[in-house]
Amino acid sequence: MDYLKELAGRANLSATWDAWSPAYRVLAIVVGLAVAYWALRFAVPAVLRVLRPVLFVVVALAAVWALFPEATCSIELISKLPMICVR
Repeated sequence: MDYLKELAGRANLSATWDAWSPAYRVLAIVVGLAVAYWALRFAVPAVLRVLRPVLFVVVALAAVWALFPEATCSIELISKLPMICVR
């Protein structure tokens, strides 16, 4: 960790963004975008796999609500949601 702090000190990265040189700004943006791309590439499919049953239930409830809004609002849990069941 001390090594990284020393490198940051040499590059003057501990200062504000305005104090960074343009080369370090571009490098920070490119590295940030690469990390974000990598994280999204692996995170989104994993999250969708985990949330697939929840998404299925939400789509099914939305379809039932579109066809039978009064019957859907009679479900106690859903009836507490103000945007779905306006009285």
